[in-house]
Amino acid sequence: MSTATRSISFRLYPDKRQQALLDRKHAVLKDLWNAALEERIGAWRRGVRIRLSYQEKALKTVRAEVDGWRGLVHTHEAQTVLKRLELAFQAFFRRLREGQTPGFPRFRSADRFRGWSYKEHGNGFKVEPRPGWRHGFVTLFGVGRMRMRGIARTPGQILKGDVSRDARGWTLNLVVGTECAEREHDPDAQPGAFDLGVETLATVAYADGSFERVENPRHLAEEAEALWAEQSKLSALARARKISKRALKKARKEMARRHAKVAARRKDFLHKTTARLARVLSLIGTETLAVRNLTRSARGTVEAPGRNVAQKAGLNRSILDTAPATFLNMLRYKAEEAGTEFLEADTRRLKPSQRCPDCDAVRKKPLSVRTHDCACGCRLGRDEAAALVLLRWAMAEVASRDPDAPPRDGHPAGTVGVSAAQAA
Repeated sequence: MSTATRSISFRLYPDKRQQALLDRKHAVLKDLWNAALEERIGAWRRGVRIRLSYQEKALKTVRAEVDGWRGLVHTHEAQTVLKRLELAFQAFFRRLREGQTPGFPRFRSADRFRGWSYKEHGNGFKVEPRPGWRHGFVTLFGVGRMRMRGIARTPGQILKGDVSRDARGWTLNLVVGTECAEREHDPDAQPGAFDLGVETLATVAYADGSFERVENPRHLAEEAEALWAEQSKLSALARARKISKRALKKARKEMARRHAKVAARRKDFLHKTTARLARVLSLIGTETLAVRNLTRSARGTVEAPGRNVAQKAGLNRSILDTAPATFLNMLRYKAEEAGTEFLEADTRRLKPSQRCPDCDAVRKKPLSVRTHDCACGCRLGRDEAAALVLLRWAMAEVASRDPDAPPRDGHPAGTVGVSAAQAA
């Protein structure tokens, strides 16, 4: 039994009065962020450094002098806004020290201000989940009690909360502490490993010699025409000489809603896929991915311009549409909940895409070659071969820790049910 923190999201459904109060609270806290940032910038120009504690102490004066603050904004809400600004400056100075692009904290418009947080349950907000943590109610300071909809996969003790606004409305994100009892695997669960891709989201190799291809649903590509039409409409409105601000705002909101729907479908698919894999696999192997390196632009520089820039941009868009980092993060914590070991191989050392799963020979293959054909007689699809290499590496890793360990799920540790040649 292990203790862990988990995040749960609920969609909020305020009435008209509560919607107006949420908008007012959002505007007040957005102004607080901008005023605190302006104060820090002004102090720096005078050679003075302002700390978080100083700005938190000034909240008492702000609360007394600013109209509309008392009874609407809780102290914890304001403190968390100032804390986020402090963290933004800490990240700015860290990037400066490390020679990275600094990214100075910026002033926020209403569309760019995310929201606010609560430090502890019962202090500024109170959640009343229904039995089984299916939907419920939440009471926010200065707003009142409203409905919320969502299902908690891992309920627990509520530690803190976060309210955010996006194109689809208001969301309550809870952080809960829960004791993760090991979930039962399927009766036929077995070791497995997977290779992530674009044409196929993931190719899974199982210890019994079988393979599974998790198809890429291509959420962004499915909505490409609709998104392009909305973008064209928005561009035309922006260029028009006579256009009301309301019409332009409505078009922007519709565009944002379409993108939010794509993101929601992607997230739902990844949750369901990773939950199933964590349930059917008793050991999970994969490779470490550096998504930033994979999606680096091919544009180059003025002195050394890149080649095939448009094609690489399209590939980058397809890679990001699969959300590989999110996929791995979801599978990692769900494997932890299930008591399943999650192993990641060093890609540069193992070279799963270049290595033969049967004879262990390494032969460089360009990305255009989609079949692994080795002189030893092993012939497999490129992704299947890579997944098999990762599976054998993961099982060998487990076996090396305890050579006397009993077989896992009917297969001796470090072996696979059939050879790659037989699987082909």
